[in-house]
Amino acid sequence: ACEDWHNKHFTGLEIARLEVDEQWSYIHTHKERMTPEQKAEHPERGDSWLWASIDADSKAIITWKTGKRGSRIARDFATDLASRVTGRVQITSDKLESYAPAIKFAFGNRVDYAQEEKQFQSVRVEGPEFLKRRVNPLVGLKREAVYGAPNLKTSTVCHMERFFLTVRQSNKRCARKTLAYSKDWDNHAAMTSIHIFVYNMVRRHETLKTTPAVRLGVVEHRWTLEQVVEMTERFNKAKEAADFEAAFSRSNFVVAPRPVRVYQPVKPLTPWYLDKDSGGPNPPTDERKSGVRYQEDFKVSIKSTGFTEGEYQKP
Repeated sequence: ACEDWHNKHFTGLEIARLEVDEQWSYIHTHKERMTPEQKAEHPERGDSWLWASIDADSKAIITWKTGKRGSRIARDFATDLASRVTGRVQITSDKLESYAPAIKFAFGNRVDYAQEEKQFQSVRVEGPEFLKRRVNPLVGLKREAVYGAPNLKTSTVCHMERFFLTVRQSNKRCARKTLAYSKDWDNHAAMTSIHIFVYNMVRRHETLKTTPAVRLGVVEHRWTLEQVVEMTERFNKAKEAADFEAAFSRSNFVVAPRPVRVYQPVKPLTPWYLDKDSGGPNPPTDERKSGVRYQEDFKVSIKSTGFTEGEYQKP
């Protein structure tokens, strides 16, 4: 439901600066701890990457994808991003090799593309059995234009990395060194979509004092979680109705028109004891009168009811 709403409304956007990056997480098992047989049997396990793009001005997430890290998903990600943005745009990414050809393929000549590379001081600490590397301090940045004429003073991926920090702080599935990691790929991707949708529509950005979707102009007011639930319910009901119609159209079931039922009253038979010309309770067959119910016929009807003759009260 969140992805469907996002795809319908986050289109035709006029954006000046975009930042793209990817965030690592894992599903079920670390890739390094999987045997070749397990990797072949369960390709959905192991590394999972969140590809995302952010508008540097409104802090809105324009598009995202959950997948592996390769050239094919990079092209799909860039193509989806290009379909949502109109006009010329400046894009900044890290030094991942898949970005340059994918962005060139998706945007063509309407993009100014730059890459930013962070430079860390290499520090090694001697350990008892192996070299342990602590968090290296940032000592510099290196930015370069890949094609177009990007403004290198504003080319950065800091806003994208700050959003990824929000993801790790808010979505427990992405927190490091815990037991809350995702066990299933579909659940992980669905939870990522819900989190980003709430970030865009509901969560109040501390710098903007409103939501990114309001600042971007997609909606007029900040949503509540109740509105998200109502939107989800409407989506599910519409999806169920569409699935039923599709299944019904594929079936051979035909509703035949029911025949018109006309009520025709039947005149009841007169008991023999009320008709003086009946000839008695059981006259000969050739002397019986039509329209009269005789005693033998009455006994047959009693047997059909399941009562005995002694239990049944004659009128």
